[in-house]
Amino acid sequence: MKTDRKPRGRPMDEELGARVLGATWALLAEKSLSELTLNEIAGAAGTSRPALYRRWNSVEAIVIDAFLAMVEDEVPTPGIAEPALALQEYIVSLARFLQGRVGRVIAELLGRAQNDEALMAAFHQGFLVPRRNHARELIARGQAAGVFRAGLDLDLIIDLYAGPIYFRAFSKHAPLDRDFADGLARLVVEALRPPGGAAD
Repeated sequence: MKTDRKPRGRPMDEELGARVLGATWALLAEKSLSELTLNEIAGAAGTSRPALYRRWNSVEAIVIDAFLAMVEDEVPTPGIAEPALALQEYIVSLARFLQGRVGRVIAELLGRAQNDEALMAAFHQGFLVPRRNHARELIARGQAAGVFRAGLDLDLIIDLYAGPIYFRAFSKHAPLDRDFADGLARLVVEALRPPGGAAD
């Protein structure tokens, strides 16, 4: 199913729009995306199905907006000056963030997005790109300070820690717990250090 947004006619009231997204996120605490219906969302938000269609044309389109609204201010930005410790805390924070409902909703959205280019693009631009950009900034800061090696493939480094975290969040073959996150963060940081350790 494609989730290309229909051209908006009469705009939805901002307060109602926020209520729809909040109600959708609350419903996702109780049921999966596949169980969610437009009628349920409309009822929970105190509106009608036609009103929803003024802005969205599918459950998936509402869910991605609800998800992005929820995570908008949730990019972990550790207030730590030392680059290696900041990156470690960022990795641990990402693992913690993907536990529970967030990880489940992402898995469901990505499953639908395999055949929905608009949904995948919304996920990339609204969620993935800001987090990867923040990680690039942390690594670049470490390189400038001599804590991390120069000439690193930053996308590969990000995949090095993000891959195991997302895989555990989605497959649930092993716990995505603090011990795992701490160990992964330490391994990644050590792999980035220059030979002989950080420069003085």
